[in-house]
Amino acid sequence: MSLSTLYELADEFKDALENLTELDDQAVIDTLESLEGEFKIKSANVAKYIKNLEHTLDGMKEAESNMRDRRASLEKKIVHMREYLKNNLEKSGLKKIDAPDISISMQKNPYKVVITNETEIPSNFIDTKETKAINKEKIKEALKNGEEVAGCELVQENRITIK
Repeated sequence: MSLSTLYELADEFKDALENLTELDDQAVIDTLESLEGEFKIKSANVAKYIKNLEHTLDGMKEAESNMRDRRASLEKKIVHMREYLKNNLEKSGLKKIDAPDISISMQKNPYKVVITNETEIPSNFIDTKETKAINKEKIKEALKNGEEVAGCELVQENRITIK
C-alpha cells in the first residue's frame, strides 16, 4: 500500500465534499474526519520539510557570505601586495627581475582619461542617455483609488506562512 500524496488527499477531500449527499450523516462525518486528519498530517510534514529546506538555504547563504568576505579580503591583499611590489621596484629603479620559478617586470599601461573637473568638459564630449522606468507604486495607488490603467490590473495572491 502506497501512502497518498498531499495532492491526492486534497482531491479526495474535494470529491468527498461533492458527494456528501450520497452518504448518511455519520458516514459523512467519519469520511471527512478521516480525510481531514490525513490531510493535516501530510500538510504538517510538507511544512516541516519546507522549514528544513529553508534552514539548509540559510546555511548555504551564510557559507556564501563567508566565502565572499574571504574572497574580498584576498582581493584587497593582492592589490596591496602588487602595489607594494610595484612601489619597491620603482624605488629601486629595477624594471625586471628573473628568478628560477618566476619573472617580474614593469610595463607601461595604456593611456587612460582621468576627469578632473566634469563641469569644464565641452558639450561635444558629453552623451545624453534617456531611460524609462515603469513606476509600479504609482500604478498600484491609482488602481487602488479606482482608476483604470491600461495594461495593468491589481492582483492579490495568497501565501503560506510556516512558523
